[in-house]
Amino acid sequence: MERWMDIQKLGQLLRWMGSMLLLGASASFMLEGWHTFGSQVRYFLFLGYLLGLAGLGILLGSRVKEDKGARTLLGLAVAGIAAQCSQLGAMIHSMVSADNGSLPGALLYEAAGWSQIAVSGAATLLLLGPVAFLGFSALNRPQARLLTGAYLLACSGLLIPVRHGLPVTMVLIAVALLALWIDSRFISGTTGGGTSEGIICRLLLLLPAGLVAARTAFYPQSDLFLGVTSMLIGMLLFEMLPRLTKEDVERTRLQAFSTVPILLGWCVIAFQYIPSAWNMTAAGPLVTLLPMSAMLTGLSLQSFGGGVAYRKVAALLTLIALLSQLGTEATLLSSFLCVALSTLMVVMGFRCQERVVFSTGVIGLIFGMGYHLTFAMQLYAQSPWAFLAAAGILVLLSASYLEKHAARMFGRLVLLREEMKIWR
Repeated sequence: MERWMDIQKLGQLLRWMGSMLLLGASASFMLEGWHTFGSQVRYFLFLGYLLGLAGLGILLGSRVKEDKGARTLLGLAVAGIAAQCSQLGAMIHSMVSADNGSLPGALLYEAAGWSQIAVSGAATLLLLGPVAFLGFSALNRPQARLLTGAYLLACSGLLIPVRHGLPVTMVLIAVALLALWIDSRFISGTTGGGTSEGIICRLLLLLPAGLVAARTAFYPQSDLFLGVTSMLIGMLLFEMLPRLTKEDVERTRLQAFSTVPILLGWCVIAFQYIPSAWNMTAAGPLVTLLPMSAMLTGLSLQSFGGGVAYRKVAALLTLIALLSQLGTEATLLSSFLCVALSTLMVVMGFRCQERVVFSTGVIGLIFGMGYHLTFAMQLYAQSPWAFLAAAGILVLLSASYLEKHAARMFGRLVLLREEMKIWR
């Protein structure tokens, strides 16, 4: 029995090795030496290569009765459809633009005319459409039609001839949202969606978006595009990766990993794009840190288990931003903003029962009120009698309130202190 298990493990290892070799062969097919042939020849050679993979998979399944090998080959053929569409997209791009960026010669595809593109596209759809359906049927039969349509629609995004700036970002958003909607609406939570084949199907839907992002790396891009694209990828991973596992600990780790490109993307926008766009040497702490704090707070609401950690970091970033702003350029508006946001953190920390958020809010309130008193002293120099009158009224009202509610206030403070001992 143990020998049988060892043989099964060896079979799985060999299957993975074979898959990697076939992927390497696909890459070599496109990169090594094939640029000496014309674009049309290379296009149909790769099409024949994918049909050969699919045919071998069908042969394994129908004749040899080896289902796992058949699924592997059909899955690789389905993945190759995205590369085929990328080649067709390169032909379309050559018809509307001569800008090829820094693409190597092996990845350049040209077309003699639109009729040639139409023939190539029709051949791809007629020959590889059934391959996609067969592949998804082998991997996830109940949703095969839906997955085939969604995958081909996502691959059509590779045909759009845009290579620069926010139009590429819009294509990425559309393809990613399509994959996310299909996954959350029809696949996530189903029996087949949690299997290894179901996970592969869900990842295949994201493959066209990955190819769009990889293709743009060969073209010069603005800081705004790089920042927005990085944030988009991070948000997509934040929503998508936890759906691929059922363990809460793994979900928390995957989401923590996904926050890295989100924060890096905002750093590119805040420290590179905004200073150049607004003609400033460096953006202030309110511009750089407060939006990052807001993003972490928003992510904490969608987190599976790390929401407390996100809110702690967000509260600390908010406090650092407010105190840095008050220390470098203190104004009445900045002190008012400090008081308002600190009050919000106190309320949020109390409702969520989180010590760090509550404590940072209290510290911010102390500094904000301190700067308010500083500005009040400046007003006193201009109109002493009005300041004294306002201070006197405030002191009398405070004394009356304390005399009437001192016991209840002291009791609530003691109760709050005891409750904070069990806060997170």
